[in-house]
Amino acid sequence: MKRSGPFIFTLLLTVLFCTACGGNGSKSASATTMRLERTEGSVSVSDDQGENVKLQEHLPLYSGYLTETVSASYAWINLDDVKLAKLDEDSRASVRKENKHLELTADQGSLFFHVTEPLEEDETMEIRTGTMVVGIRGTCGWVDSRSINSSSVYILEGTVTCELPDGSESVQISGGEMARVISDENGNMHLETKRFFREDIPPYVQAELDDALLTAVPETLPEEETSSEAPAETEAAEDGVHTMPVSSEELTDILRQANDKIITIQAGTGDNTLIIDDFSFIHENATLLLEEGVSLSIADGGTINVYGKMEVKSDITNDGFILITENGELRVDGQFVNTGLISNGESDKDTGDGTTQNSHIVAAQGIESTGGIINMGTIEGTITQTENGALTLVGGTVEHIVLNGGQLINAGGAYGELTQNGGTIR
Repeated sequence: MKRSGPFIFTLLLTVLFCTACGGNGSKSASATTMRLERTEGSVSVSDDQGENVKLQEHLPLYSGYLTETVSASYAWINLDDVKLAKLDEDSRASVRKENKHLELTADQGSLFFHVTEPLEEDETMEIRTGTMVVGIRGTCGWVDSRSINSSSVYILEGTVTCELPDGSESVQISGGEMARVISDENGNMHLETKRFFREDIPPYVQAELDDALLTAVPETLPEEETSSEAPAETEAAEDGVHTMPVSSEELTDILRQANDKIITIQAGTGDNTLIIDDFSFIHENATLLLEEGVSLSIADGGTINVYGKMEVKSDITNDGFILITENGELRVDGQFVNTGLISNGESDKDTGDGTTQNSHIVAAQGIESTGGIINMGTIEGTITQTENGALTLVGGTVEHIVLNGGQLINAGGAYGELTQNGGTIR
């Protein structure tokens, strides 16, 4: 198997690497050893007092040491022979270790990480940015902290937990997924998750990956499959029917495997409220159908990203976060109550000139909102905004707005009809 990257070559002598991200070999070393394994270009290290440390081969790094790179410069860090990191150019990161708790703070630039062996039960490892905390158990990926008010983490293999620094929201993501921190119109932070593709992997990370892992990440969105035989929807409906109760964890597992299927949730004999209290997503070519009698509740801290289509025949209550991606669609036949945050479209793809994305919400009975709604796509139905909620029109169109309270922020979008009984418009 072809391998590339100077970091891999250097660590062949000292580190037992897994097949996905490196080679093999061994060297006896203390489990607490941290050292600057290799540098390229101009790299500086300072101690916990801010004093410069003279560089040397395999420079020991102690708790509180800060490593910085400039343009066209990189630093490879060995944290204890099974936890490895590479600092991108124009980046800064520090390490802290207390007993079996390891913490990396990446407060500028980008940092690649690879944990080659799962942590022991009493071990913890966290990567912190200014806006996110990532809990690591045994995985490979990178964090990006180039924006002052936001940061992202991308996972190539394994699973991590991401949360806001205050612990108010958390999500789990696995290989091929990323999470980033976004802020709503009121400045409140939220976690957004989505898939990423090969073109998103920066060159400094690609240099550390073998061919198998690199090619495992798709180049682009998969094309919708066509067949001269029975339609995929028909076959999926036959083997994709689930009866309530269905837990949030079960739904997440079901949806992860539903690349191009219709997943139908039908009412059972007990409680027919489907509660999402963690993170779930619907693939681009998949559909989640909640039949009549099954209500959907997105709990506070729960998130669902709709890349494909979600159809709710009964009621929906959102206390968490709903993201309808650029080509996603949400249809609700029953009551739709929002106290959390809805993003109809992807903010990072908006041009700021009122462009309409393909994201689509159809609310047959309208949306009653005391939370936040950000629109870049099309919303069919009436949004009734009350109390302290905020509706932000970045792009796209809303059919009808009833403003009883809160704020309507027009930042480039449009609406068909407006009824103002209160609130403010700006």
